[in-house]
Amino acid sequence: MATDAHGYTITSITEPGSQPGKSVTIPQLSGGDPAVTARFNAAMQASRAGMPQQSADMSVDDGELPGGYRSGVTRIGSGVVAGRIVLLWYGKGAAHPNQSLGTVVIQTETAAPVTVDDLYQDRAAAQARLRTLLPQLDTSGRLNAGSVSGEDIADNWLPTPSGLQIYVSVAHVMGDYVVVTVPWDRIADLLRPGMLEVLTSDSTQANR
Repeated sequence: MATDAHGYTITSITEPGSQPGKSVTIPQLSGGDPAVTARFNAAMQASRAGMPQQSADMSVDDGELPGGYRSGVTRIGSGVVAGRIVLLWYGKGAAHPNQSLGTVVIQTETAAPVTVDDLYQDRAAAQARLRTLLPQLDTSGRLNAGSVSGEDIADNWLPTPSGLQIYVSVAHVMGDYVVVTVPWDRIADLLRPGMLEVLTSDSTQANR
């Protein structure tokens, strides 16, 4: 366990993985505001429940996206707590393994999730901006106009000190997800009033 800011302690639920020495980690919190902790933990567990489960025909272990992004609590602040779960799974007979991702952001004032619709004043306008910015800001060169054309490009995100971290789903051969951080000054004008302060106030970056 690791003690972090604002009275929260970073913990986890660890399940046995499919391979010797491997595990499946569900990020959790203890302490802090009980309502926030409960909502964060439930959301993380629900995210895990929506991913493939261990079985005789399915192996599941902790995953890691290109760039070193793994499961963990990523942010603890006076405005939000946030985290990410990444799992690597392989179905018997499949051509290749895949990775699943879940992101959770809980507002501390309300103990409610911050959804995409809570984040932006106009979701369509935000998506249009991101379709331009994401390929430009992708240092790996994996994104192009085609890979950011979907309606779900903004659905997986986390706040960081430097900007909004977006997880764009791509083919497995490209890494399953491309992680791009959009600087706050490139997207702040599209956020709902006060949201930037909520996402960035008095925060500790607990995990990259």
